[in-house]
Amino acid sequence: MKIIGLTGNIAVGKTTALGIFSKYGVPVISCDEIYHNLLETNSTLKSKLVEAFGRKILLNNKVCRKKLYKIILEDVKNLYLLEKITHPIILKEVFKKIEKLKHNKKYKLCVVDVPLLFEKKLQNKFDYIIIVYSSKNIQVERLKKRNVSRKLLNLLNSRQIGIKKKFLLSDFIIYNDGINKRELEMQIVRLLRFLIS
Repeated sequence: MKIIGLTGNIAVGKTTALGIFSKYGVPVISCDEIYHNLLETNSTLKSKLVEAFGRKILLNNKVCRKKLYKIILEDVKNLYLLEKITHPIILKEVFKKIEKLKHNKKYKLCVVDVPLLFEKKLQNKFDYIIIVYSSKNIQVERLKKRNVSRKLLNLLNSRQIGIKKKFLLSDFIIYNDGINKRELEMQIVRLLRFLIS
C-alpha cells in the first residue's frame, strides 16, 4: 500500500480534496479530524492542556477549541506549546491507523492530510507527497465564511516554510485557486490513475 501525504496551508481545500479521494474508494486520514476527536475523548491530552493553559480553556468540562484559539492569538508562544503537546499524540494515532490499513490487502493507497508535513520533517514517512495550493486572497475569502480571523491566518502561515520550497519538496501539486469542485475532482482523478498504475 502506498502512503500519500497531503499537505498545504490553511483554507486551501485539503479537506475537500480528501473528500474526493474518499469518494473514489481511497481510505483517508485527517490529522485535524483526529485532533478534534482527541480533544473530546483523550483524558491524557485534556490534562496536559489544562496543565499548560489552565481551566479557562474548558467549557462544560471539555476542551473548547474557540478558547484555545483565543489563547493562541494572544501569544505565538502558546501556539508552539499547543503543538508540542498535541502533535506527538496526533501522529501516534495517525500511524496506528496507517498500520491497521496496511493489514487490509484490498487497499492500494492511503491518503493522509498532514498540514505541517514539511515543518515536522515527516517527508520520509510517505511514498508520495501532494500539496494543495490556493492564493492568499482565496484563503482569506474561505476563512471569512468560517468566521476565522485574518490574524489567525497570518499566525498559522508565519510558522510554515515558503510555498516555493514546498512545491520543490512535493511530488504533485493540486491547484485549487478559483476553480470549481468539478475541476478539482478532475485533477485528483488524473492523479489517482497515476498513483494506482
